[in-house]
Amino acid sequence: MIHSRNTRAVIPTLTVGLLAAAVTHAAGPYSIVQLGVLPGSGRNSSMVRAINAAGDVVGRSGTPANTATEAFIRSGGALQGIGVLPGGEYSEASGLNDLGEVVGSSNTASRIRAFRWTRGAGMQDLGTLPGDVAGQAYAINKAGSVVGFSTGPNGCRAVVWDRAGRIQELGAVPGRLTSRAVAINDSGLIVGNSSVITGGTHAVRWKDAIADDLGTLPGDSESQALSINAAGEIAGFSSGTTGLRAVLWDKGGKIHDLGRLPGGGLSQALGINSSGLVVGLSTITSDVTHAFIWTASEGMRDLNDLIPSTSNILLVAAVAINERGQIAAFGGNRDTYDHDTPITIYLLTPAR
Repeated sequence: MIHSRNTRAVIPTLTVGLLAAAVTHAAGPYSIVQLGVLPGSGRNSSMVRAINAAGDVVGRSGTPANTATEAFIRSGGALQGIGVLPGGEYSEASGLNDLGEVVGSSNTASRIRAFRWTRGAGMQDLGTLPGDVAGQAYAINKAGSVVGFSTGPNGCRAVVWDRAGRIQELGAVPGRLTSRAVAINDSGLIVGNSSVITGGTHAVRWKDAIADDLGTLPGDSESQALSINAAGEIAGFSSGTTGLRAVLWDKGGKIHDLGRLPGGGLSQALGINSSGLVVGLSTITSDVTHAFIWTASEGMRDLNDLIPSTSNILLVAAVAINERGQIAAFGGNRDTYDHDTPITIYLLTPAR
């Protein structure tokens, strides 16, 4: 049995006229390259999290049990470990910009902390809001603005750090107590999620630190925003009694159901580029997921149908897509992959 190991979340259909720029961009076919693992310490599993315009990717590499785990950047042909914060033994890279600056989280002797890494300065602790003790960073834009959260006695609060390292709390959604910022575009628009202590999460967009609740599909109770492009279009999912569905919020804030792959019941959109191409995962049976790409002209397509049939690779989720249409994805051997198998990561490049 093939299972997804994705830690974030899937579905097809869209109104005519939405994302007109994407209509001329067909999906696939793709060449595919396996990205490997960091050397040493029995590492045999990797997870990819983000990709920039140059095709550089970041994530983490270690064991399936998350031991010997270190953040990496792949720039050129090989994975490079970028270390851990002092006193730590674990790190994960979650975002990077086109300058090659990387952000993520690392433990120290006692806490998880947000970091920014550059080739010149190495890994630096970004700090927290006053009185807080921990935090994580998820994304960075060209200006060097980093988004994530800070947490402590006052709960979990969405924040943005500027290039100088100054931290600012983002505005709260009325009636909602916790928040996390997970993506930022080069215009400074930020998206993430806000929840109440008793449960329930809504997607949020911040402009000038002011929060706007993006809502859900009709009849749903929860939603999450996971990626934003230069135009302000947002990819994520909405959920309710019928499960998770991949969605796209247009730049006006209207939500659209992207559907699901044939045979599936759940879907989740994980990434979007400036052409409006969306990637993510969708179930094809009750517990089997495949990576997808969605375009306004073609709807949702299984990425496994768009890679060489001789590769014997199963792509279970597509995590991110850059402006060239390159896709960061993960999966494994089509014949043997299951939930206990080490994760393998891949870079897909459109054939020209």
